[in-house]
Amino acid sequence: MRALRRMVLGTGSGVGKSLTVAGICRAASRMGLRVKPFKSQNMSNNSSSLPGGGEIARAQALQARAARIPPEAAMNPILLKPMGEGMSQVIFMGRPLGIASIAGYRELKKELFPKVVGIFEELAADCDLVVLEGAGSPAEINLLDEDIANTRMARAVGAQALLLGDIEQGGVFASLFGTLSLLPEPEREVIRWLAINKFRGDASLLDKGLSGITALTGIPFLGVMNHLGPLALPDEDSFRTRPLPEDSEGGRALRIAVVSWPHLSNRSDIDPFLADRGVDVRLLPLSASPPGPVDAILLPGTRRTMADLARFYDSPLYPWFVRHCREGGAVAGICGGYQMMGREILDPSKVESDRPWMPGLGLLPVTVRFRKEKIARPVVARIERPLFPGGEDLVGGVLEGYEIRQGRQELALAAEPLLGLWDPSGGFLEAEGARSGDGRCRFGVPVHGLFENNALRSAFYRAIRPGGLPEGDLADPASLLESEIERLADEVVASLDLPAFLGREEVRDPDCESRPLHAP
Repeated sequence: MRALRRMVLGTGSGVGKSLTVAGICRAASRMGLRVKPFKSQNMSNNSSSLPGGGEIARAQALQARAARIPPEAAMNPILLKPMGEGMSQVIFMGRPLGIASIAGYRELKKELFPKVVGIFEELAADCDLVVLEGAGSPAEINLLDEDIANTRMARAVGAQALLLGDIEQGGVFASLFGTLSLLPEPEREVIRWLAINKFRGDASLLDKGLSGITALTGIPFLGVMNHLGPLALPDEDSFRTRPLPEDSEGGRALRIAVVSWPHLSNRSDIDPFLADRGVDVRLLPLSASPPGPVDAILLPGTRRTMADLARFYDSPLYPWFVRHCREGGAVAGICGGYQMMGREILDPSKVESDRPWMPGLGLLPVTVRFRKEKIARPVVARIERPLFPGGEDLVGGVLEGYEIRQGRQELALAAEPLLGLWDPSGGFLEAEGARSGDGRCRFGVPVHGLFENNALRSAFYRAIRPGGLPEGDLADPASLLESEIERLADEVVASLDLPAFLGREEVRDPDCESRPLHAP
C-alpha cells in the first residue's frame, strides 16, 4: 500500500515549518503510525551525524527523533553547507559531493532532482506516512521551474500540502493570500489547507480573517497554533533565546561567553549550557563590543576555521580574548574552535581555504592539518586523561558524541591526547583532543555533543569557578528534549485538525492501534 504523503510549506523562512513537522511526526507516532520526515534540500551549517556515517541537517535528525526512528540520509538527500562568497559544499545522501557555485548548483539540481524523487519513493516504501518539509517560500516565482523543495516536489510525489504563516512576523493574512496568488494554478492546487503559527491571545479575534481568506481562496484553515515560548529544541540556523538565568544557589550566575563565528556551525553544542539554571550564556558576534569579565570562553565549531580565525584576529573581541587568557581565564574549544587553539593550521591542498598555512592561537600543543577526506560519524569517547584541572574523576568515563570535520590533529611530542575515540560498534578509531600544559582550564576536542553529559558539564563548572553549580541546577538535556517534543506534539494535536490533514476520521481516537493509511 502506498504511504500517505503530506507536506508543510511556509510563507517564508522561520515560520515554524521544521518544528511543525516534528510535532506532526510525534503525534502520528502516538497514533501508532509508521511515520518518516523528509526534506529534499536543506541549507545549513548545522548538521547531525548518521549512525553509519555521513550527515544530514539537524532539523531532519530532530524530526526523526520525534518520529521515534533513527535518522537516515534519505530524509535529507541534499544538504548545502554555505562557505561564503557564493560557494557551498554539497552533501548528497550524507556524503560530500563537491563544492559548487550558485550557477554550478543550478545545473547540478537538474541532475539531482529525479534522483531525489527516487530516493523519496524508496523512503516511503516501508511506512504509513511521510511528512515533507518545504524550504523558504514556495512563491519564489523566479525559481519555480527549478525549485526542488516545495510544490514541484509535492507534485512529483503526489503530496498534499499545508501552508503555514507566522503571525508574529506581522501581516500573516497578506502573506498567506500573497503566496497563493503568486503561485501558478498547478502549483497552487498542491495546497489544501492553511494554518497560522505562534499566536498569542484570544483566537476568536482571527475569525473574520480566517473566513475571509477561505472565501477568497477556497482553501480552509486547519487551525491556529499558539506561541509556545522559548522551546528547548534545537533551531536550524538561529541561537535559541531564553529568559535571563536566575542566580544559582551558590550566588551570581556563572558567565560563559560564546564566540559566534561568521560561519558558526553545530550550535547544538551550546544548548546544554542554556538549560542549566544559574548559567548566563552570551553569544558574541565578532563585531560585538567586548563584555566584562567572564568565567569561561567557549570557541564552538565553524564551517571555515581559517577564514573565521583571520577575522577574529582583526575583531574588537581579540584583545579582550588575549587579556582573558593572560589573566588565566578558562577557554574550551570544540571542533573548529579546538583547531584554532593550536599552534598552527595547515591546508596545503586548500581543502577549506586559499591559505596553505595560518598561525593558531597558541593555547594548545597541536598542529592541525586539513585533509580532503571528511570525517562524519558518531563516536564513543573514552576519557584517557583529565580534560581540565579537577577533572581526574572523569578519567575512564565514556561519552557519546559525533564528529564532522576535515582537520586532523598532530600533537607535539611531549603532549598526550585526551580522548580515545571508538566506533559505536566497538572498533578503535584514533586518539584526539588536547589541553594546555600550564595547569589552567584550557582544552579542546573535535567531538560534538560531549557537553550533553551532566557529569562533564558539572566538572567543567567547578573548574571555571570554585564550587561550580549545585547539582540541582543542572538539567538533563535528553529528558528535556523529549519533554519539549511532547509539548510540541500536544500543541499540534490540540490546535490542528489532524484527522482532516491525514484524511482519516478514525485517527481522532487517541487509543487507536496502528493502521495503514492510503493516499487519496
